[in-house]
Amino acid sequence: MNNRRKFFKQSVLASAALAVGNFAGFALENSLNSEEKITENKSIKQMTLATISWTFGLDDLDELFTKVKEIGYTGLQFCGDFKKYKAEEVVAKSKEYGIALTSYDPLSCKPDTDEDATLEKSVAFYKQVIDYALALGVPMSTLQGLSFWTKNQPNYEASMEQIAQAVKQLSDYAKGKNILLSYEACCHYEVPQAQTADELLRIYKDAGSPSNVKLVLDSFHMNITEKDMISPIKAIGGDLLYSYHVSDSGRGGIGTGHIDYLAQFNTLKEVGFNDLLCFEIVIAECRPYKLPMNKEQMEEFVKQSKYSLNIWKTMMNT
Repeated sequence: MNNRRKFFKQSVLASAALAVGNFAGFALENSLNSEEKITENKSIKQMTLATISWTFGLDDLDELFTKVKEIGYTGLQFCGDFKKYKAEEVVAKSKEYGIALTSYDPLSCKPDTDEDATLEKSVAFYKQVIDYALALGVPMSTLQGLSFWTKNQPNYEASMEQIAQAVKQLSDYAKGKNILLSYEACCHYEVPQAQTADELLRIYKDAGSPSNVKLVLDSFHMNITEKDMISPIKAIGGDLLYSYHVSDSGRGGIGTGHIDYLAQFNTLKEVGFNDLLCFEIVIAECRPYKLPMNKEQMEEFVKQSKYSLNIWKTMMNT
């Protein structure tokens, strides 16, 4: 069995390294014929395979939805500034292109000034975010930017307490609007606090374990912040884990780094995860916040995205 497992992984990842974007069906078919067994759990076939809009570096909605559709995604977590994009226009484009809006992440969620970094103003800002998510008609809105609003707290403990208090107040606000909230663990290069699964669980519990708050893990971030990439998934579990983000160790597509996605996939199935799977791919030439891409970079991005999506679909359908 170990040899078959090794053969499966080597076939998938080697083909990705040699032909990213050109789905190596023959190699993968041979690997599956080797009788590699993937943990059985038919419910995972309900998983929604989506992407996240900021990774495309496209401001124009038609260009964005065209690329999302070209790659083959059926869902999109929208990250456009709610002050810039009218919700009804985004909704209209999603319907026109047949792409479901799965969630909203404001992305640009820092306070305007250091003086604005308070509990009260963070809650006020995220109430606007929740209202925009409601206007988009999405079931979920993100909260991980709350840690940017703790700048004036004297220490880590006070910062974590402020975040928990904000989550509690926002969960109460969102309950009346039938919106789920999610909090993602992001690495220390992106956020000041809440970088690990343990920190997510602490915030969740300190906020009173609200029923309308779920948690999010990201393979790229876990590769940086966690001791291993299996125990965080098990610690949070399938019921509390609302979304899982996929990008390899360098943030590129599957096979461009060293993350064991067969192990990730099997662990997700083991805990019963069957919700939102988001591909958050960024090619090496385009680090976050250095977008948009030129033509050649966009072509590479599309290739890696298509390949990663096909790899995941193949694991799901095996």
